[in-house]
Amino acid sequence: MSSLKFGIYLPSFSRELGGRALYEYNVEAAKLVESLGMDSVWAVDHLHAFDTVEKVGRSMNILESMTLLTALASSTSKVTIGTSVLSVPFRNPALMAKMAATIDVISNGRLILGVGAGWRKDEFEGYGFDWEDTATRLKRTMEAIELIKRFWTEETVDYHGQFYRAKGGQLWPKPVQKPRPRIWFGGVGLKAIELARHVDGWIAPPLHLADLVRRLNMFRGWGIDPSRFEIGYELFTSAAPSRDEAFREGKESLERWFGDPIEDVVNYETKVQLPHGIVVRYGAVVGNADDCAEGIIKFAEAGVRHFELHFMPLENAVEGIRFYAEKVIPLVRERFSD
Repeated sequence: MSSLKFGIYLPSFSRELGGRALYEYNVEAAKLVESLGMDSVWAVDHLHAFDTVEKVGRSMNILESMTLLTALASSTSKVTIGTSVLSVPFRNPALMAKMAATIDVISNGRLILGVGAGWRKDEFEGYGFDWEDTATRLKRTMEAIELIKRFWTEETVDYHGQFYRAKGGQLWPKPVQKPRPRIWFGGVGLKAIELARHVDGWIAPPLHLADLVRRLNMFRGWGIDPSRFEIGYELFTSAAPSRDEAFREGKESLERWFGDPIEDVVNYETKVQLPHGIVVRYGAVVGNADDCAEGIIKFAEAGVRHFELHFMPLENAVEGIRFYAEKVIPLVRERFSD
């Protein structure tokens, strides 16, 4: 059972909290995760923050991911520090490699670098980045992964790719982790998941179990070794001592984000349209400790080994961390065995 890990999606954006108060809440959450024996904290990489899939009105307050993780790396000593996930087109990958190596040094080897191609057009346009089609962004991301690996492991980097160039590039000090920090990817489309061939793990979005299993079977078909490839899962959740209380607390934020009634959300029947006509289903685990444990075990049995708990609403993160650590995770460990 020790192979199952639990972390949290950091509450790095909020309508209610801003400025120093938002930062301090994230420090509190990260320290609590560590003190309660949980495994990881993950920062989302957005420039705009909305509590719906579409851009609506004013962005919420949101902290920049790499800056936040740098601070949390020095505020903690045990938990894994991860990005969930960096939008590769926002940063030059050589500089990203340098920033990540520095975080790995500060954290003494606790970084997982999660990367993806980005998906919010409004962020790209709002911050002056070119908005490219999905296929181009994925090619850019794949090239960036190669360049990051080279900067982490080679003394001098000469690179001439379709999107990026480097001549005599050097990165010192190297990351603490050897041969390099782990790289995970985030994505769900059938082209996006081909990034699995080039990385060490996957952070799955809140997929319906059947849609998750389909992609895990594709990994196996590509010859990816499950013993080396880590499967993470972003578990949206609202949890409370009673089922009614969990539904009441999570209803507004879940329905606003997923765009469906909570009954559809808990049945993983929120349909998401991907490129090329592909449809997947998303959802959330809502309820008491037994409900949440049962929801987790289904995904663990399918092969998920690292759960990233995304509390709804995020302002309930501290209460959610305590509830999961004290009530839900012990039930999972009692009922599930590898």
